[in-house]
Amino acid sequence: MKHVGLLVLGSFINSLGTGLSAFGLAVVILRTYGTASSVAAVQMSAFAPIVLLAPLAGVLADRYDRRLMMMIGDAGSILGLGVILTALSSPQPSLGWICAGAVTSSCLAALTEPALRASVTDLVTEEDYVRSSGLLQLASAAKYLLAPAAAGFLMPLVGPRGLVLLDASTCLVTVACTMTVRRALAAGASQRAAAQPGDDHDLLAGWRTITASPGLRTLVALMTLATLAIGVIQVLIKPILLPTVSTAEMGVVETVAATGMLVGAALVTAWKSAQPTTLLAAGLAGTGAAMALVPLGPGAWWVAACGFLTFACLPLSQAGAEVLVRTQVDNTRQARTWGTISLVTQMGYLVAYLCSGVLVDRVLQPLLESGQPLSTGLGAVVGTGPGRGAALLVGLMGAVMVLVALAVRLQRHKLDTPELK
Repeated sequence: MKHVGLLVLGSFINSLGTGLSAFGLAVVILRTYGTASSVAAVQMSAFAPIVLLAPLAGVLADRYDRRLMMMIGDAGSILGLGVILTALSSPQPSLGWICAGAVTSSCLAALTEPALRASVTDLVTEEDYVRSSGLLQLASAAKYLLAPAAAGFLMPLVGPRGLVLLDASTCLVTVACTMTVRRALAAGASQRAAAQPGDDHDLLAGWRTITASPGLRTLVALMTLATLAIGVIQVLIKPILLPTVSTAEMGVVETVAATGMLVGAALVTAWKSAQPTTLLAAGLAGTGAAMALVPLGPGAWWVAACGFLTFACLPLSQAGAEVLVRTQVDNTRQARTWGTISLVTQMGYLVAYLCSGVLVDRVLQPLLESGQPLSTGLGAVVGTGPGRGAALLVGLMGAVMVLVALAVRLQRHKLDTPELK
């Protein structure tokens, strides 16, 4: 677990930097363009390359040194941050240039995720899968847990450009952490190269692994629906809060909500003997119920409370899904399989980024304005005015999550079957 601890530290620092720049960019874009759609455009630009390039990144991580893939990804992403810094130099930052910088950074950062997840299997025994998954989830939570409050405090002092510079510096620290585990991961690369046939390195290998297992196929379908729901709240949390609170207050509210991750990580560690399908179903059900409550109460602190419950449940579902993959897929195929799973399931995020802002701006929010069709009926329950359309959509997607949890419970025997070891 010592080497995993170093990777977790690097992931934590990198996630913190990503959260700082994401917060600053979201505030700048909202103040400049004033729409949820513009925020969604930046988030989609940062996310789409990671998803679309995941299968290729998985092939490279299975064939070559996973440490090297992570180092190239973290160091190379600084190039895109440089483009964003240039765009932010203008009094009226160009949405197009910010999106271009986000795409550039993400294309290189795409190399990191499949290599990181598969590296855990290189470094720990099966008994530590749940624990290591919980630690990785906690590290990735830094962007939600610490970054909002830190960014809300720092932004008046250093501005959005300062936050992006801090993000770039965290990438270099992450590279240094990864370099320290080169011996263990390099040995793993040699063993994988010797174990695999040469024709098994193609881009479709991960897809064939998934389609060969009914359990994995079902898991991927259910998790795609879940990521769609989570993507909606990621896009809309700031449009819900910003009409009623200051930037600093918004950062504090987001951090309070994200402290639920600590509770979730503790639950994963304490519940490490639970069946992965139980973790998955419980996490999805709790997350969905918390999201469904968002539009039912007024004020930023109600959102913080619902967010706390949401983040407390997410590590359960994420750890459950990761353990299911680790126990069903041989290590020699894991990075490619993770890459393909990321491509498919995280299409849910892309749909959320493409559609949620437009749906709120053009449909739900206008219908909830005073005097409009939904303002007297549904509006009496969820409220009217700025941000309420966004809150309503979050609540609806929470209901979708609860249904996905029910499906996991009904399909638990299929999901638990280890068919590919």
